[in-house]
Amino acid sequence: MATNNSVNIKKTVADLLKNTSPRNKDIISRRFGLKTGQKETLESIGASYSITRERVRQIEELTLSQLGQVAASHPDVKNYVVLARDILNEHGGVIKERDLFKSFSGGEGDNINNSSLVFLLTLSNELVRSPENDDFNSFWAVNHATLASFVNTTNSLIKVLEKTNKVVSNSDFVFLAQKHEVPSFSTTGKPLSEADINLVMAVSKNLGSNIFNEVGLASWSEIKPKGVRDKAFLVLKKSTKPQHFSSIASLINASGFNNKKANVQTVHNELIKDNRFILVGRGMYALSEWGYRAGTVKDVLVDILKNSNKPLAKAALMAKVKDARMVKENTILLNLQDSKTFTKNPDGTYNLKK
Repeated sequence: MATNNSVNIKKTVADLLKNTSPRNKDIISRRFGLKTGQKETLESIGASYSITRERVRQIEELTLSQLGQVAASHPDVKNYVVLARDILNEHGGVIKERDLFKSFSGGEGDNINNSSLVFLLTLSNELVRSPENDDFNSFWAVNHATLASFVNTTNSLIKVLEKTNKVVSNSDFVFLAQKHEVPSFSTTGKPLSEADINLVMAVSKNLGSNIFNEVGLASWSEIKPKGVRDKAFLVLKKSTKPQHFSSIASLINASGFNNKKANVQTVHNELIKDNRFILVGRGMYALSEWGYRAGTVKDVLVDILKNSNKPLAKAALMAKVKDARMVKENTILLNLQDSKTFTKNPDGTYNLKK
């Protein structure tokens, strides 16, 4: 069916434009990409005719108005509108423009056939197009009410994540959306479904998922890591345990962020600068959110005893230090021998020297 659509739609477009003046026909063709599949700006078209962008816009508006009257009674245009509406209804009344293209012509890219479909749907004015902007990719809705509902659903999902304030799995996101009774935009009248949420994820630029299929706001570094540090945070968090910086580099390179390889020494240098990471052993890094403490073993011992309301036995100190750092017992004992900082009591407990 996609092949037949591609062949016939060109004939329909040609038929609609046959009585249009050469200049107006050229302007419309270039604005919608009817010749090459690539749309041109008002400025570039104006420059080729030595007229202002505003004049080009006026010509476009007038020509579309005239063609709209012709399209209103054109049977082929009606058929394409019905076809597009059927595709939208199969998706709950909303569809990402690229997905509409794929259903129509078999390809989601910019080409003459897909541009021709947008042109015909624009002339009919029965379906509603939301052009790409800062918040959304281009998408279509069966009517203005459904479009408004879709935007409302999207904003509600964003608020759920803002309240949760952390990345979640796809299944957890569906659960949270239903728990918070996020309204559905679907024309089917059914409650918000996983398919609805996936559509919102595809259209919204403010929502995203990372390489581990976790969902969050696109502005979060765990969703769109901007550099080595963010990537290191993501893979280390996923590993759930401290790793040597060379292993962290390997995890980054194996995770498929992009083709740019992470250099081992660069990873080490970046981890040192970021307080999200704690050096817990020789070249071993953990996340500070795991409860590990920064500083030397001596610093950790001082911190533990400061926060204790009583002297601590050697075994208790050993356990607490190991919770905070990956270190050998002998290293802890060696630090406890610093008589200028620590006092060993007759019962074998330790406290800070006053």
